[in-house]
Amino acid sequence: MIRDMHFGQNHPLVHTAWEICRWHHERWDGNGYPDGLKGEEIPISVQLVSIADVYDALTSERCYKKAFDHDTAIKMILDGQCGQFNPILLKCLEELSLQFSKMLSKEMDSNKYYYEAQRLSNEILSEKSLPNKNYSQNVVKIMQEKIDFFKSHSGKNSIEYNAISGQIIIINEEQQILCQRDDPKFDIFNVFEVSMEDIQHIRFLLNQTSVQNNEITLQIKAKVKNDSQMYHLKLYTLWSPLKKDGYIGIVEYFDTVK
Repeated sequence: MIRDMHFGQNHPLVHTAWEICRWHHERWDGNGYPDGLKGEEIPISVQLVSIADVYDALTSERCYKKAFDHDTAIKMILDGQCGQFNPILLKCLEELSLQFSKMLSKEMDSNKYYYEAQRLSNEILSEKSLPNKNYSQNVVKIMQEKIDFFKSHSGKNSIEYNAISGQIIIINEEQQILCQRDDPKFDIFNVFEVSMEDIQHIRFLLNQTSVQNNEITLQIKAKVKNDSQMYHLKLYTLWSPLKKDGYIGIVEYFDTVK
């Protein structure tokens, strides 16, 4: 069906869509179908969609069953009642279970779903252009670092930057998107009127970071919503052996100086 569609068949999104369509019933232990793929043979995008597909099936009503509630569905997946999945992904699912439950229990603007889905797909596709060795473990490790960082600073303004795609997303305390850009040439400092002195200071500190020393804190003056004031920044650089020439991304939070 995908091959018959009238768009570029070599586009990475099309390739990923094909993989998901064919292999989303494969399982980590090799007991899935149609090709009996096992472990790392299953692309990471497919592994993620497989879990989402099972969760959706469990929590949706069918002619032959009633819908399971969120907690029951998560427990069934974690207990292996729906097949075996990547243990690292299951750990992420378990840790994010409460957050997912809250998201699903309240109405959200459809644009937020769109932007979040777009962000995740872009991130996976961008990182998939990296070498494939131990791909899923490295991607999931980076995702886990992001989760840990944002969990420890929940309720604060946050920024996420992907050094591969150049994408940047800024979210406020109410989890609303303040700014989202996909252009690597986008000048975020200019938008928030950050001084050249502060810009040079940030870049200097970022250049000093490493896998072992990946966290920096500083104060800068910026203009947010037409209000110029001092902000406290905490930046955390993300590293991966898949990328040899520097950090793979940055997550940070910022708050007004009290």
